[in-house]
Amino acid sequence: MSFDFGQMVEHLIGSVYGSSSRRDVEKKQDDVLYDAAIVGYGPAGGVMATLLAEKHDLKVCIVDPNIEKRWIPNYGVWVEEWESLDRSLQIGLGDCLDRTWEVTDSFFGGSHGIPTSERCRIKRPYARVSRDKMQANLKTRLAAAGVTKIASKVDASTVKHTAEGSTVELENGMKLSCRLLVDCSGHYSELVERDGVNNPGVQIAYGAEVEVKDGHAPYDEKAMLFMDYRTDYINPEESSPEEQRELRDIPTFLYAMPMGKASNGRSKIFFEETSLVARPPIAFDLCKERLYKRLKHHGIEVTKVVDEELCYIPMGGPIPKLDQRVVAFGGASGLVHAATGYMHVRMLAASRGVAEAIATELKSGGPGASRAAARRAYQALWSAKAKLQRDFHVFGGEFLMAQDTSILRGFFNGFFKLPLPLWAGFLSGYPNLPHNEHQQEWYKRFAFGFQFFLKLAPAVQLKLMAAGALNGWRDGLIRSVSPMSILEDSQDLGFDAEIEAIRLKAAATEADSAVSEETDGNRGPGSDVTPESGPQISDQSTTKELMTL
Repeated sequence: MSFDFGQMVEHLIGSVYGSSSRRDVEKKQDDVLYDAAIVGYGPAGGVMATLLAEKHDLKVCIVDPNIEKRWIPNYGVWVEEWESLDRSLQIGLGDCLDRTWEVTDSFFGGSHGIPTSERCRIKRPYARVSRDKMQANLKTRLAAAGVTKIASKVDASTVKHTAEGSTVELENGMKLSCRLLVDCSGHYSELVERDGVNNPGVQIAYGAEVEVKDGHAPYDEKAMLFMDYRTDYINPEESSPEEQRELRDIPTFLYAMPMGKASNGRSKIFFEETSLVARPPIAFDLCKERLYKRLKHHGIEVTKVVDEELCYIPMGGPIPKLDQRVVAFGGASGLVHAATGYMHVRMLAASRGVAEAIATELKSGGPGASRAAARRAYQALWSAKAKLQRDFHVFGGEFLMAQDTSILRGFFNGFFKLPLPLWAGFLSGYPNLPHNEHQQEWYKRFAFGFQFFLKLAPAVQLKLMAAGALNGWRDGLIRSVSPMSILEDSQDLGFDAEIEAIRLKAAATEADSAVSEETDGNRGPGSDVTPESGPQISDQSTTKELMTL
């Protein structure tokens, strides 16, 4: 008796699905219309899928060619913000922290009369998010909520929108249908249209989690090192003029997280040399070279490299067009803080409002639900107030990337001399985060800027005044700190009317289509007019490419 492996597989599939035909199984899978299809499975995609499925009971799938891959970056967060988000979202964030420090230290000495040894200590707890814990937590929640994972890549050129939703073809040959397409694929999305030329600054960092021989003095093992902008690790007498110019004109700082003791008793620490923002970005190799020169200068001997990390974060640039059908979220939506590079907590702060906006419109149903859901999601992301606040950040980012090391030392030395609620509000810089109330109105941003200006060294003040005079209009500063903001804010007053107009237009189009269809039907046989249909499902996919969590 011959052995037919294909027949055996077909029989097994039939026994599971109640049919002996593999093609019947394909049709079962292809007939699925998802409420939301999430493109990209990083933290943003995982959180959005969790909220839509778990909190709003929508039918959701996630598409990613590397859907089981370990998430790459480590995230640092202020504990106050993380705890606030944990209370708000209720998706288990409180169990995802790796390590917490009660204080953070920074060093800005070497310029403006600031001693090299002077330490800026901030009594505000900081923590590292465990990427593994967060990924495992969301994976469990997605499975419980019935979210489907599809291990394939979206072909952006095949996206089509109809009145009922969207379709897109995948590299595996499958055609996916959904009521709303949500793009969480990252900063360089192929699915999202941006409102302008995309030329952001970029934050670059080389990081390494290491074991060290005799501790890591002069840094306190009980403190998280937030910024060390000193350049005394390079001896001017032993370096070339070119190296000195590079050190001055291409600023980088050290960021470090003490991680306790390894099993062999040695100290563990995560070091990261970072270029805050530059255009074009600097080289990873330069960051790595500077990191090890710093460690050598301080007598910190690395005995083992446990893990390495390369960080590349676009900052600034245009936000997505707010009237498009594909909803951008996470890096694709411009949520990165344009002056600091923070995104993780900002993504989480935006997630609840975006998920509620999507669910509200899709559950309402009726004509125009898909388009209305996309528009309401973008309104939740980028209200007029949020856009004006972002303009303020964009000016800050453009200013910072144009400065040398000395000016940046003076800038941050003054920044952290402000009252904590003021600087914390700027660093968070997004609705629903602690202290953001100090930044949401134009006059509060103006007051913040005035107080900040008074804390700065004269050389930094001159640079800031020049940037405001030359680039304040272009980079959004004038609009964000003047009564002009009131005009921008007023645009949101008509938002509900805009949604109603979307619904009415869709209803009118549907009515016209019904009349046309009835007329065509009365023509009898031979009519060559075919009524427009909604999203159709291809029968070219196979069940092995669908994995339910």
